[in-house]
Amino acid sequence: MIDVFIKKLYYKSIRTDKVFVQMEKRKFLGIYFDCCNVYGRVYKNKDGSAYEGRCPKCLRFVHVPVGEGGTSQRFFRAK
Repeated sequence: MIDVFIKKLYYKSIRTDKVFVQMEKRKFLGIYFDCCNVYGRVYKNKDGSAYEGRCPKCLRFVHVPVGEGGTSQRFFRAK
């Protein structure tokens, strides 16, 4: 009986914490990596000047700068 009561309090405190913590949505680009034939996402760096990431298989680095004019395209191919 005591174990059940403690678990209920524990779960309640976790649930309360999740209500106040919201995940920040990060901007990303979809990248098809020709090197390994896989899809991945690259996210904006901290200063927002570029999208950076790695191939999920071989860890090849990709850097996509953010330009003034920009583009509405969200999916790219890395060769």
